Amino acid sequence: MSTEISYKKKDILKLIETGNERELCFLMLYQVYFEGAFSNLVTKKADKAAAETGKKLDFTRAMLYGTLTYTFAIDFLIKHITKEDPDKMDPVTRTIIRMAVWQLQFGENIPDYAVTDSSVEIAKKYNHKVPGYVNAVVRKYASAPEDKKKLDQFKPGIRVSLKPEIYGIFKKDYGKSRAFDIGAAFLKTSGTTVRFDSSKIDQEKLIAVLKEAGIFAEPAKLIGDAIEISGGLKGLENSDIYSKYGMFIQGEAAMLASMIASPSEGNKILDCCSAPGGKSTHMASICHDNCSILSCDISEARLQLVSDNASRLGLKSISVKCCDASKISKENKDLRNTFDLVLCDVPCSGLGLIGRKPDIREKITYERIEELLPVQQAILDSASKMVVSGGTLVYCTCTLNNDENESQIASFLESHKSFHKVSILKYLPDTIELDEDRKKAAEDGMITLFPDIDGCEGFFICRMEKDRKDDSE
Repeated sequence: MSTEISYKKKDILKLIETGNERELCFLMLYQVYFEGAFSNLVTKKADKAAAETGKKLDFTRAMLYGTLTYTFAIDFLIKHITKEDPDKMDPVTRTIIRMAVWQLQFGENIPDYAVTDSSVEIAKKYNHKVPGYVNAVVRKYASAPEDKKKLDQFKPGIRVSLKPEIYGIFKKDYGKSRAFDIGAAFLKTSGTTVRFDSSKIDQEKLIAVLKEAGIFAEPAKLIGDAIEISGGLKGLENSDIYSKYGMFIQGEAAMLASMIASPSEGNKILDCCSAPGGKSTHMASICHDNCSILSCDISEARLQLVSDNASRLGLKSISVKCCDASKISKENKDLRNTFDLVLCDVPCSGLGLIGRKPDIREKITYERIEELLPVQQAILDSASKMVVSGGTLVYCTCTLNNDENESQIASFLESHKSFHKVSILKYLPDTIELDEDRKKAAEDGMITLFPDIDGCEGFFICRMEKDRKDDSE
C-alpha cells in the first residue's frame, strides 16, 4: 500500500479544505467496512471537522450512506456487469469500486469521467498496485448498457439491497410480499423525529417557533408530542429552543414504548439498557419529574450520556447505575421486587433501524443474532425479578425478527408463571392503523411497528404485569 489509511482529524480537515469529498468518503467507508466503525460515528467526526471550516458535507454524506445502503446490490451489479468478484478484491479496491458504482448507478448528474478519474487517483494514493485494475473495472461498468443495470429486473432481495440472511428473516416472518414492502420502505429517506415537552409548548406553536429560526418542521406521523425535522438538525441542537422546550432526538416507536409503559407520578422505575436516556427522560417527563428512575447501562461512557441529557432537560428524578442488566437481580438483591415499572429495551439485531443505520445491512449475521438470543433471555429473566407484586414489565426491541420478539415473550411467560400480558389498546395513539390482526395482538399486549405501514423505524413492544399474589421470584 502507498499510504496508511488514517482517519484522524488532520486527515479529515485537509480533505475538506481541498474539497476532496470523494477521498474523504473513501476513508469513511473503509472505516465502516474494514475497521469495525459505525457510520454515525465516522460521520460525526467529519461533521465536527467540517464545522471548523464552515463547509458542508452533503455530497460526502449522500455518497457514504448511499453506498452503505446499496452495498449488497452494488456487489451483485459489479459481478453481474464486470464479471469481477468484490469478495476477491483487496479492501482498498473493493471500497473504491463500490463507491464508484454508487455514483454511476444512483448518483445524480455525476459525469462518468469524474467518477473514473477520482477512483484512479484514490487508488494511486492508497494502493499503487491497483490503479489500472480500478480504471478498467469502473470504465467497464460505466460503458455497460443501461438496461443491464436496472435493479427492478432482479430478485426482490437484490432490488431492496438486503442480503439473504436479513431478507430471509422478513420473508419467513411476514411473507414474500410484506418482506419486499418492508425492504423497499427502508430505502426511502425520512426526516428526524424530535420529542418535545408538551407542557411547555404545543406542536403547532413549536413548528412556528422553529420556522422563525429557519428550521423546517412538521407534525410527526404517530406521536402528538413529536415533530419531524427535515434538515437543519445541527442548528436545532445548538439553539436555545432545543433545551427550552425539552427536546430530544428519538424515533417515534421508541417514544411509544414509554407511552405503553405508562408510568405514573410517584412510581419507582427501572430502565435497563437505558443509554443514551431517551426512554428515561421521556418517562420522567410523563411523570412531570415526580417519580424515581434508576437508569442502568453496561457502559460507563454511554451512561454519562443519560446523566448529561437528564441535566440538559432539568430532570431531577433520574439516577444512574453502571451494571450488566442480565445480572441486575443477582447484584442488587436488596432491590428485588421493589420497582413499580421495569423497562427492558434489550440489545438486538437492530433490523428495524436499517433505514437510518445502513451499516447494519453489512454487519449483522445469523450467527450474531443467535448470540443475542440468550442475552435477551437473561436480561428479561433478571429484570423480571425486580418487579414488585402487581407491577409492570415492558420488553422492547428495535428489530423485526420474531425470534427476538414474540418467541422471546412466549418462552419467558412459559417459565415465569407469575407474569401475564395485558392489553395495550388504551395506550396507542389514534394515528396507528389497526387491522383485525394488529388489534388482536394489541389486546394481547403486543405491537410491532413497521416502516411500510407506520412510516417509522421497525420496533416491537410488549407490556406484561406481575400477579399481585407473587413476590417469590
